[in-house]
Amino acid sequence: MEITSELFMKAYEQMSDAVFLLRDKSEIIASNPAANQLLDRYEVKLDDFCTYCSGYTSIFEERTCLDCFLHQRVDNEAFQIFLNVEGGENIPFSASYTLIDESAGISVLLLRNLTQQQQTEQLLKQKTMTEYVINAQENERKRLSRELHDGLAQGLFSTLIELRKIKYMTKKEDYESSIAEMDSMLATTLEDIRNMAVELRPSSLDDLGIFAALKVYFKRYEQLFGVHVVFVSELYGTRFPASVETMLYRVTQEALTNAAKYADVDEIEVYLFKTKHTIVLEINDQGIGFSPDHFTAEGSGLGLLNMKERVELLHGEFELRSEPNQGTKVLVRIPIEPKGGRTT
Repeated sequence: MEITSELFMKAYEQMSDAVFLLRDKSEIIASNPAANQLLDRYEVKLDDFCTYCSGYTSIFEERTCLDCFLHQRVDNEAFQIFLNVEGGENIPFSASYTLIDESAGISVLLLRNLTQQQQTEQLLKQKTMTEYVINAQENERKRLSRELHDGLAQGLFSTLIELRKIKYMTKKEDYESSIAEMDSMLATTLEDIRNMAVELRPSSLDDLGIFAALKVYFKRYEQLFGVHVVFVSELYGTRFPASVETMLYRVTQEALTNAAKYADVDEIEVYLFKTKHTIVLEINDQGIGFSPDHFTAEGSGLGLLNMKERVELLHGEFELRSEPNQGTKVLVRIPIEPKGGRTT
C-alpha cells in the first residue's frame, strides 16, 4: 500500500490526539479537529507557558515547576502537563514537543488526555494496595497466633498443671518446689508478653521519640542475639513526625533482624543524624554479605522490598549496598521540610 499525503492528512484529521503546528513556539498556525475541541474546552495560552502548563508530575509532587520541561523544550521527549478547565479543574495531558523546521521556527506540539488512563491506574493502585494491606494483616495475625499458641498459651498451661498438682502434695519440700517452678514460669510468660507488646509498638517511640526507642531496642537486641550495637547519634530529645519516626524504627528493626539471621557478625554500627535538609539513617555490618541482584525477600516482616517502599512513601531514598564477604550497608535519607512543614 502506497503511503500518500492524503493518508497523512486523514490521520491528522481523525486522530484523537490534539496536534498543534506552531511558529516561534507560541503562534498556532494549524491544528487538527481534536486540538480545536481542546481549545474550546481548556484554557490554552501558548504565549504564556506558565499559564499553559500548571506543572508536570514527578515522583515527589503531583505538580511542580522544578526543571520545567516546557521551559527546556526537549524535542521528542514525552512529559506530563496539566491544563485548566474553565471551571478551575486541572486535567492531565501527555505532551511532546518537536522542532521540525529550525530555519522557519516551525514546531509541532502533541497532547493526549490522560484522565481515563490515570483513573484506571488509580483504581488498580488502590486494589493492589488493598490486597497488600489485607495480606500484611493476615500474615501478622498468623505470626501473633503462633506466638500466642506456642509461647504464651503453652507457658500458662504449664503453670496451670503445676498449680493443680499442689492440692495432691503432702510434703512441704514438694510444695515449695512447685511454687518456685510456677513463679519462674509466670515470670517467663510475663516477659514474653512485654516483648510482644514492644514488638508491636514500643511505647517509648510515642512518648520519647526515635532516639530513646532505638536505645531500648538495641539493649533488647543485644540480649536476644548477642550482637553488640554501636549507636552514634546526636538526636537525643529531637522529635520528628510520627510517620518518620515509625519508618526509621521499622527499617532499623528489619535491618538488624536480617543481620542477626544472615550476616554472622558480632557487632553492628547504626548512625542516625540530621543535616540541614535531611535525616540520615545508616546501618553497617561487616558480615558475609550477599548479592542484592539475586536476593528475593522471604519470610514475615517488612523485607528489604517493603523497607524501600516505606522510605519512598515519605519521599525518601533507600539504598542497599552489599557484596558477598564484603558486609552490608543500609542507607536511608528522608527530606526535612522547612519551618512550617512537618519536621521540627
